[in-house]
Amino acid sequence: MQPPFTIAIDGPMGVGKSTVAKLIAQKLGFTYIDTGAMYRAVAYYNLQNKLDITDASSLEASLKHINIELRDSQAGRRVFLNGSDITDHIRTQEISEATSVVSTNATVRAKLVKMQQQMAEHASVVMDGRDIGSAVLPNAQLKIYLDATPEIRTRRRMQDLGSVDFDQILQQTVTRDHRDKTRAASPLVQTSDAIYIDTGDMTIEEVVNKIYALYKAF
Repeated sequence: MQPPFTIAIDGPMGVGKSTVAKLIAQKLGFTYIDTGAMYRAVAYYNLQNKLDITDASSLEASLKHINIELRDSQAGRRVFLNGSDITDHIRTQEISEATSVVSTNATVRAKLVKMQQQMAEHASVVMDGRDIGSAVLPNAQLKIYLDATPEIRTRRRMQDLGSVDFDQILQQTVTRDHRDKTRAASPLVQTSDAIYIDTGDMTIEEVVNKIYALYKAF
């Protein structure tokens, strides 16, 4: 039996990591692990319970009451928080902004990184996030860093959100990039062994095909 193969996909917000990772996993028959959804679940719990996510002690204490599961279903991978399916509630702009704050907490990251590493121990996985190649799966056989300009990512984000203000979303994107790249706990970086892909002029299908070709080259 061949050992599990891991593909780590990193990159900034709005670059299409989750969509690409999900499609690659389907194409290869691997398990897809959406790490961003796990951080969103923590943010969702805290907002639902009206807790102060800027208070580190309160945020860290909330972890004792949070159980996250990623389950497969006919509708795709679903995110469960304490037994309830929250998949359709964690993709709002409010949750995105809260997640940006939650994900800077070192204790939160330590707990979720441990969970993510355990998920990858016994199965071939495609995992996407911001610190996968650097912190979660440093020994991944294939590391990818997806990128695009803030302006391109803002336009893509606007399509997801519907009619919103370009300048507002652009500022949120730039702010999120800065926060992700400068946080003390596992900042967003391109590791030296990651393959850089500028997705600005590429379709999702083209990105998926490129990563698939890189995998087949092993």
